[in-house]
Amino acid sequence: MSPIRVLVADANLLIRKGLSVLLEQQGLEVVAEAESEAELMQLVQQHQPNVVLLDCNQPGLLEVSKMRSLTALSPNTHLLIITDDCSKETVLGALEAGATGYVLKLCGEQEILYAVQATARGERSMCSHVLESVFAKNDTPQVLHPLSARETEIIQLIAEGKSTMEIADTLFLSHHTINSHRKNILRKLQIKSPAEMIVKALDLGIIKPSR
Repeated sequence: MSPIRVLVADANLLIRKGLSVLLEQQGLEVVAEAESEAELMQLVQQHQPNVVLLDCNQPGLLEVSKMRSLTALSPNTHLLIITDDCSKETVLGALEAGATGYVLKLCGEQEILYAVQATARGERSMCSHVLESVFAKNDTPQVLHPLSARETEIIQLIAEGKSTMEIADTLFLSHHTINSHRKNILRKLQIKSPAEMIVKALDLGIIKPSR
């Protein structure tokens, strides 16, 4: 199996180099590093990486509003935000703009590595710090939702980064059953893309942060 190909984008040289060394020590391939928006766009188009690690909260780097223009250059590239900002507005804005995962720079090595691997598979991944921060700042009353207890359980496991097979093993169900539940969740929440699922669940207060 070929290694996951990663592009690291950060305005800070030490952070870029530190992330690159960390990933390469774990067997991932860092294909390029970018410190500006123009450089990032050029290198993504050139290398078509599996994952872009991006701090969306730095002057001169890609803003949240421009994320879709990056994924348009490389449709098979997934975005993992790695930043210091875990405000609800920034997190939900990034996810709505096309980011697959969101972690903080204070996360440990294994949590960052897991997030990169999950993002490369196109799976939603958010660190516990982000989930806790989003819910801590969410004082909106819970909204009634149409999901069953089983569907709520499944969407919580998805939010924790579990794959379909892992969810099936956890709940002692077949992966076909899990896929059917996922389709029902999309229909009931009136969304078209699995990428919108966690955003909607956060807004409705369906899922709770893992401890």
